[in-house]
Amino acid sequence: MFCPNCGKQVKNKDNFCRYCGADLRAEEGNKQQKFSDEEYVIHNYNENQKQYKLPPENSEELVLYDVKKHWMSLFWPVFLTPVFFIYFWFIFLNTHSIFSWIIVMLILIPIIYPILRYNSDKIIITTKFVHIKIGVLNAVEIDVPISKADMLDLSQSTMGKILNYGTLTFNQNSERFDYSYIKDPQDLEYIMENPARFVCESLGEE
Repeated sequence: MFCPNCGKQVKNKDNFCRYCGADLRAEEGNKQQKFSDEEYVIHNYNENQKQYKLPPENSEELVLYDVKKHWMSLFWPVFLTPVFFIYFWFIFLNTHSIFSWIIVMLILIPIIYPILRYNSDKIIITTKFVHIKIGVLNAVEIDVPISKADMLDLSQSTMGKILNYGTLTFNQNSERFDYSYIKDPQDLEYIMENPARFVCESLGEE
């Protein structure tokens, strides 16, 4: 600090200026009074945060969002289809053995099944539920109330972060289910963070 009388630098703990003898205690008192007289305003941002409400239970159920699957879910069909045709034309047609039939089936299964899953798996979000369907023959259909959408778990692997896809995980009757290769997982994550906000924004409500 500096002496208000002579302007020379003195120590903060000094009561008097060692150069001119001025009383420094009065200056310290003025500083404390200045700080005590200032007004401070505390802003509570939670008070200004908009509160969203879900539509009443007796309202009409409307479809708001249809979750799409990423092209990576068709990786094996795309990769194995040329392999299948090469094997079929150059090996299978010339052998007709049981072993060749087994190889054909082993190649066809990872081609056909992902294609069927791509068309059968569904996640549809409405004003009331998150409708989830997983599987082909013994498909599992689960309806999660939209108010509990934040209980679903969305994750991304390293490759998923690079290619922009994710996996939705949830439990039903003590059984774990994984819905893989979700396209644009950030959109679904936004919905899960605040389902009521998403419903209001989709319906154009203020």
